[in-house]
Amino acid sequence: MKKNYYIILCILVLLILAVSGHVFYQINGKKEYNVSLTIEKDQALRKSLISLPNSKNFIFKLYLKFRDGGKGIKAGQYHIEGKYSLKEIIDILESGKGRIVKVTIPEGFSIKQIVEHLEKMGHINNYEFYEELNKAAQSFPYPTPNGNFEGYLYPETYFLPEKYNEKMLVETMLKEFLKKFPSEKYPNKDEFYQKLIMASILEREAMLKSEKPIMASVFYNRMKKGMTLSSDATVNFVFDYKKRRIYYKDLDVESPYNTYKYKGLPPAPICNPAIDSILAAYNPAETDYLFFVARGDGGHFFSKTYKEHLNFQKNNKIRE
Repeated sequence: MKKNYYIILCILVLLILAVSGHVFYQINGKKEYNVSLTIEKDQALRKSLISLPNSKNFIFKLYLKFRDGGKGIKAGQYHIEGKYSLKEIIDILESGKGRIVKVTIPEGFSIKQIVEHLEKMGHINNYEFYEELNKAAQSFPYPTPNGNFEGYLYPETYFLPEKYNEKMLVETMLKEFLKKFPSEKYPNKDEFYQKLIMASILEREAMLKSEKPIMASVFYNRMKKGMTLSSDATVNFVFDYKKRRIYYKDLDVESPYNTYKYKGLPPAPICNPAIDSILAAYNPAETDYLFFVARGDGGHFFSKTYKEHLNFQKNNKIRE
């Protein structure tokens, strides 16, 4: 009888140790996280935490109850990336240190537009932002003629600490660009820069992603024939994209970016393009097109001859 008692006792002890070990691991064992969540003051905590893995897990709920039901968790937006334990996650949410803000850099914005956009939101100081870009030029692996970083500030939605600074923003954007286009993958840096310039023109000219390779073929075909690119986007860059449309009088502006006056690519990118524009610059469609004109529905009409180009405009009452 006593022997059976000891056996049962041993089993219970082992069971308690196993459960305790499991609970300890669930609370202190580290897991990979890459999640964004918003803790709202007027919303039930369980709803705010639903995007966290295992938030419906019994141990998660039990531990949260142990931590005063999550009353110490601070409201705000959080982005948690890396290896953390459940204990560390709750620590972050209670300290508020992981609170983040979303910073969106629109596709096709020039650096000047990005700075104006962020300064208007109260996120950065114009002078300090450019200072950080100048410092970054010392170690950046791609060409930055005269410290010009146009083309390299990758358009994306970034999750940054609530109190980020200019240095952190610059480093984050350039790091994202290098993640998309690692320098070791593109040994010919001068060639890459030329493609980046082309990509920036495609970004501003094309509204449809599907048209970017076709549009790239038009510009390359024109260059091969010794024609000017005649891109309205490059001219509008001279005017800081303040013009809603380019008129004939605007084409007289004196600038190396005026591709109606000067052949070949402009000296530098005219905006910060997305990845599909750069891929189109590297992989243009095979066509004989030399002209394109906006149809009015977001797309373009492509043609091989100037006569065909003019006829389309005349028949569809489109003004260049």
